[in-house]
Amino acid sequence: MKFAYLLLIMALAVSMMAISAEDYYPLQVGNSWTTVDSSDWGMDTTVSTIVGTATHMGYESFIAVDYYEDEADTFYFQLRPDGLYGVSEEDEDFMMVIKYMPRTFSIGDDWIMFTKDTTWSEEGMDYSQFFQMTATAVGFDDQVVPAGSFSDCLHIMSEGVMDYYMMMGGDTLYSMSFTFGSSMWLGEDVGIVKGLDWDIEEGDTTWDYTYLIDYSVTNIFEGIEKPEISGIHTWPNPFNSTCRIATPAGAEVEIFDVTGRLVETLPASEKIVRSWTPSADVPGGVYLVRATVGEEKITSKVLLVK
Repeated sequence: MKFAYLLLIMALAVSMMAISAEDYYPLQVGNSWTTVDSSDWGMDTTVSTIVGTATHMGYESFIAVDYYEDEADTFYFQLRPDGLYGVSEEDEDFMMVIKYMPRTFSIGDDWIMFTKDTTWSEEGMDYSQFFQMTATAVGFDDQVVPAGSFSDCLHIMSEGVMDYYMMMGGDTLYSMSFTFGSSMWLGEDVGIVKGLDWDIEEGDTTWDYTYLIDYSVTNIFEGIEKPEISGIHTWPNPFNSTCRIATPAGAEVEIFDVTGRLVETLPASEKIVRSWTPSADVPGGVYLVRATVGEEKITSKVLLVK
């Protein structure tokens, strides 16, 4: 009886133990994760890499890029005072700011990841949209994935709902509603090792999963400074349609061919990440990407493959 009581006390102690977001999302320039993902389109392989740091929306941020096939998506990780956030690269009107987890928390805690409740009118129509996601720290599980066996992975479960209405004169002309959710398991000092997503629309449930197949990370919270991005990062490289270019904020970007001919200019912008899509008459080959900030010029090479 005493032994069972001791086990109960130990279990309660573990559930109340403070968990740090920084232990489960290792953020360092150069860290990368390769995952295999299922979807309606089949199996995809994604390489996620942290390519630089910058101040974004007033917060120190790590610039992360997901590479898949010939495309790439950019977003920002932010360790804010109250938690770890992910911020999309979309325009401000469509920006998503998601709270992945509080800065510190315990098993059993829950939090709102994202919420947006908007209404607007356009051409005599009234629209409303409600979107909310909540998450819960469930516990610790062992997971085996292609990248290896991981003990005591942190299990976080989320659920969400999206309601959309289009109305005229108080009458609903169209409505749509669906629920969705996910489970993710994170290894300490590794990041996400497994993910499971589901959604229900019109009574049908679909499932997708993500498995970690390779990773390269460094323990970063050991007094390492996080400088502003000072160079040029281009990806994918080589590329055959569009490449992304990360530069210091305020940089003008010029692209030259190997003969020194100016091919294209991207005007100075406070955006850190921009895109270059060469026109159809631009031939394949090596191009020089030059960023100018004040009197400082920095150059990188990128290969266009056609």
